[in-house]
Amino acid sequence: MIRSLSGTVISIDAEIICMDVAGFGLEVFASGSLMASARVGEFLTCAAYLQTSDAGMSLFGFSDELERSLFLEITQVKTMGGKLSIALLRHLDAGRIISAILAEDAVRLAVPGLGPKRAERICFELRSKVERKFASLAGMDVPAIGGRGSVDAGVIAGLVGLGFTQSEAVHALSACRAEESGRVWTEEELLMSALGRLQRR
Repeated sequence: MIRSLSGTVISIDAEIICMDVAGFGLEVFASGSLMASARVGEFLTCAAYLQTSDAGMSLFGFSDELERSLFLEITQVKTMGGKLSIALLRHLDAGRIISAILAEDAVRLAVPGLGPKRAERICFELRSKVERKFASLAGMDVPAIGGRGSVDAGVIAGLVGLGFTQSEAVHALSACRAEESGRVWTEEELLMSALGRLQRR
């Protein structure tokens, strides 16, 4: 089992850090925070995980043990392989992922390459595990019922009840929040705004 890596960074591209570890050039699929700390020609130490599958072996790198542990939990979610799980950690840091799961806010997890259905499955399958294992580690409180997560869930349920697909509802909701990112929405306001957006389409 590979737990960590230490070596000199040879190159960095959009997804992979190549490291010289004891004379071996290893390609590491890296999290966003590890990518941000890596510099070509400099020495780097990272938490790591080697995954083996029918497709071969893949090496994943993380800035700390919290990211590594969260990654391993995400890979247990149905349809979430290693490369899709590391893509989530490449776009969002561990704290944001944990916060979104605790709030059951799938919209915040719908990053490029990870659609709303998978994001909802992550929230559904990992909420209780994350609450037990990571909330205290990340210094977070479990969001109270009635927060943003429940508002979004209510709006999505309302739109689905009106005949829209869950995917359409999630995308409309995400667009509304992105357009007015600082606004505090009521459920009714958010429902009407998302509904208007869907009707215009």
